Amino acid sequence: MELGDTPLPPDTVGLLEGLSTTRAIRRYRSEPVPPDVLRAILFAATRAPSGSNRQPFRFLVLTDGPKAAEAKALIGAGARRMWEAKRLKDGYDRGSGAARASGSPSPKARMATTMQRYVDELDTVPALVLPCLVRYREPIPNEGASIYPACQNILLAARALGYGGVITGFHAMAEPQLRVLLGIPDDVFVAATLTLGKPEGGHGPVRRRPLGELVFGDTWGASPDWAVDPPGTTHTAAGPPK
Repeated sequence: MELGDTPLPPDTVGLLEGLSTTRAIRRYRSEPVPPDVLRAILFAATRAPSGSNRQPFRFLVLTDGPKAAEAKALIGAGARRMWEAKRLKDGYDRGSGAARASGSPSPKARMATTMQRYVDELDTVPALVLPCLVRYREPIPNEGASIYPACQNILLAARALGYGGVITGFHAMAEPQLRVLLGIPDDVFVAATLTLGKPEGGHGPVRRRPLGELVFGDTWGASPDWAVDPPGTTHTAAGPPK
């Protein structure tokens, strides 16, 4: 049966649960993402809002073809260079980051291990999506508002179907080569690199700063009484000071 004759697959989670449990997934099983799943995920992406409803977003989906393999290799090589520079600059091999081999590694050490594996295996991720924006005017600071909601829809739809992904900017390290290889026109903004696959681990509640630190009512810095987290919410101290 043709995919056009079949409805979308059912969600595995509700909307609010999905919003609060969609983690950045960087470890994937080796299995491919089936066409019907890609169809559902990209359908969700195309439902995203955009300025004046112009729908300027386009999506290059790279799976297992020869061009896809070459593009993934280009992005993977760039990702390793970018991560190496960040690891050195941000001291991922110093202080708490040096405790990677200990029995209880720090969050910094765990992130370093995860990121190293991610960039090492990026060449072989099951699916890689390049979300693009077809410019219809000169670049403006907020033009991403017409493409990044679609990126979030991709991640949420993947979560709903038992898959996962993460958004990065690794394409920037090889963008000139990618434009030639994939035929991307000059007036198209390549907004991100999204990798997708069946998680090797799993999703779960995300940890963020307390709601009262992030939501203000009427006056900057003044949190309203209702800005309290649901029971059982866990937090992180990451990010700028309160």
